[in-house]
Amino acid sequence: MARVDYYAIEQEIKTVLEADAALAGVTVTIEEELMFGSESTPWIGVYLDRRDAPPALQRLGAGQSTRFLLRFPLWCWEYHLESITKAIQRRDDLVGKIEVALMKNRTLSGKVATSWLEGGELPSARLPEQAGFVSGAEVILVAEVSATTV
Repeated sequence: MARVDYYAIEQEIKTVLEADAALAGVTVTIEEELMFGSESTPWIGVYLDRRDAPPALQRLGAGQSTRFLLRFPLWCWEYHLESITKAIQRRDDLVGKIEVALMKNRTLSGKVATSWLEGGELPSARLPEQAGFVSGAEVILVAEVSATTV
């Protein structure tokens, strides 16, 4: 039986991001919470949000195989001590690097059939009770996988 190894896919996303030279020095974690501050950014967190099995994706042999769409929100955060504008500019640069790294490896090294990017939130704020500003982005990666009984 070939089940979907969700955590292995998360690990591969992390590996793809860490292997990209443009993201050198960026901390990438799986299913962890960020403690905001200058020492913890730039940061990317990989999460598995949900899985769906839309009827349109199922084949006649659905009793032997199920195709899933997995949704991975990747949260990234940047910090700047003096300016929200600079925190946002850093965030935008980081988002672009994440998107390019993921687009270069649509199958996540063979762990998924295919993947694509969708939207996401873009919050920014002054840190409460601390100095500085943070700006974050959610990059949503959707991946198609199959589980089979054979």
